[in-house]
Amino acid sequence: MRNTPLPDATQSGEAGAGETAAAAETAAVPEPRYSLRRALLLAALSRLVFFAVAPLATYLLGIRPASWALRYPRRAEVFHGVLGHVLNPWAHWDGVWFIKIAVNGYAGNDGSVAFFPLFPLLLRWTGVLFGNNLVVTGIVVSTAFYLVAMALLYRLVAADFSPRIAWWTVIFLSIFPTSFFFQAVYSESLFLMLSLLCFRWSRQGRWKLAGLAGLLATLTRSTGVLLVIPMALFYYRQRGWSLRRTDAGIASLLMIPEGLMVWMAYLSLGFHRPLLFAQVQDQWRRTFAPPDYALWRGALAAFQGMRQIVSRQDTHLFWPAPNPGAAVPLAIANIVSLAVVVLIGWALYLILRRVPLPYSAYAVAMVAFPLFFPSRVQPLMSMPRFVLAAFPAFIGFALLAERRPRARWVLVAAFVAGGVLLTVKFAVFSWVA
Repeated sequence: MRNTPLPDATQSGEAGAGETAAAAETAAVPEPRYSLRRALLLAALSRLVFFAVAPLATYLLGIRPASWALRYPRRAEVFHGVLGHVLNPWAHWDGVWFIKIAVNGYAGNDGSVAFFPLFPLLLRWTGVLFGNNLVVTGIVVSTAFYLVAMALLYRLVAADFSPRIAWWTVIFLSIFPTSFFFQAVYSESLFLMLSLLCFRWSRQGRWKLAGLAGLLATLTRSTGVLLVIPMALFYYRQRGWSLRRTDAGIASLLMIPEGLMVWMAYLSLGFHRPLLFAQVQDQWRRTFAPPDYALWRGALAAFQGMRQIVSRQDTHLFWPAPNPGAAVPLAIANIVSLAVVVLIGWALYLILRRVPLPYSAYAVAMVAFPLFFPSRVQPLMSMPRFVLAAFPAFIGFALLAERRPRARWVLVAAFVAGGVLLTVKFAVFSWVA
């Protein structure tokens, strides 16, 4: 049975749209089992599980050697002893970059400008509340943004589907194998929260607020510009898909690309290169190519990675690696990346005809966009993390869980097991995404 979204004021103006959307949200009264409070409780419990896994991993396995440039111990590994095992792992990899930027600002020749400014600015501003300890600051603000995002996600999905679907959407996103990034010193939680605010306010016809949320999302990550797609679809859906009913509210859509223009203006003034954020992607060996090329190379890399693991040696490299010692970790990363892309691709298939167009279009765009920029060594680099922003895909898992209870628990078990394994990998300073 197809889920039909609740009315969204397709024949009314902004005020009517807001009233109808608000009424739809308040009309969805959940049974206790699928309440928002219980969803948030389980979401918080998932954070505690990941927080417990990381120190266990570092106690039992230690932390892999890494260069000073990656470890940056003065700021990113500030704790020792028990606290070091509990807190330091959450500032690995990109967390180091965000902390460096928050402390020292941007440089034009080190790749730092690839990381958009809103999250490191928030680290710097809120760090004063935690004695300028940016590891603690990053963990606290990321976890807080995550919990707000889960509340927004629940209300949004409950309004267009049901509290049961909303509940399972929150659960599946919370236990997804890479969801531990939501509590790391990463911008994932902030970006998701701002994206959901943009959706919520667009659905309600509050265009200026939606545009502001989209602008801030774009200042968090370049893919924020894709929020123009659902915002425009919500806008014209509420006007019966009639171009003649376009009014001044359409101008609010321009606020989203303005976020990118602000960043480009800063780069132009500071480094005389407005597109520097894209040019420094060479540091990660990214190139421009069609998505099918990225998928083909990703599949090939995963296959050769399996051969590398089965061979149990690193004297012969089946896939180019920076050094022989990196061959097996790279193989695992390529296999995980392909598996996640296939899994999310399946979720996109599940939602294409069952969710409102703004949701499905945005999810497809969010997954497709990074595929235009594959890396030479790891074609699907960071895809296991990037797909977290494609939150409508997780509605697909919830819809499947509603119809097939056995599949639901298979997914839950697989997600939890994968989350534990990838959290261990991340905590010991091994690349995940």
